[in-house]
Amino acid sequence: MMDINAMIKSIKVIKAFIFIQKEVFFSRRFDLLLQFISLGLNILFIGIFAKLITINANISQYGTPSYLDYLLIGSIIHNLVFLPKGSISSFVLGRIFPVLYNSPASLTAIFIGINAWRILWNLGLTLIITTIYVLFFGLTIHLNLGVVIVILSGVLLIFALDLFSAGFRIATKATQDPLNWFFNITAQLVSGLYFPPEALPKWLQPLSKIHPETYILQMGRLTMGGGYSLTQILPSLRNMLVITLIMLVLGYLMFSWGFNKARELGTLGHM
Repeated sequence: MMDINAMIKSIKVIKAFIFIQKEVFFSRRFDLLLQFISLGLNILFIGIFAKLITINANISQYGTPSYLDYLLIGSIIHNLVFLPKGSISSFVLGRIFPVLYNSPASLTAIFIGINAWRILWNLGLTLIITTIYVLFFGLTIHLNLGVVIVILSGVLLIFALDLFSAGFRIATKATQDPLNWFFNITAQLVSGLYFPPEALPKWLQPLSKIHPETYILQMGRLTMGGGYSLTQILPSLRNMLVITLIMLVLGYLMFSWGFNKARELGTLGHM
């Protein structure tokens, strides 16, 4: 009975956080208007960009018939995989974290509640974007187990990277960590988000091979764009899961070290 009561209390905490954040979010009507205008312009620019650019690369190897499909599928996968980005670091690095940490509510419930509205809103925007791509750009997407596993493995990897970032930053009080800094500044150029990696200069191609998003986007395009099954992408997925597992271990160790160090020094919530 106590477990059920605790679960009910946690649900109430999560709902309260979602309600408060929703009210605050929609109270900023001008910001909301600008966000939808930016969304429309970005969709328009992507369509124009894809029509103007010609790529000397074998696009069909990614399961997409055209560069437009390559670009659209890549943006959908990118948006879905990066939904949890910053969920841990923004939570533990906030100034009110010590108060939340010592509150009687479940820390897990607080963590979910703080991030739930942002993730739900961005997920809704991604679904709207996908619908527009299908209706107005003629994009064909496939939904199968392979798509689900690729997205979940990508989300888990981003979660692991953010775990590492939170641990490093909470201990050092730096604004960035070196690992995520490197991946972030190189992502748009070398990961294949906008251009196939083989279209890059030869001196940049080795960099794309060590960037984890390269493999997420590649498998995402093959499954969602080309309809590849889980079995067909299994060799690449195994490698991806190994990298994710390693990053989860490193992220956990870094977070544990950083959190315990900040707690011992009394610097939780200090940046």
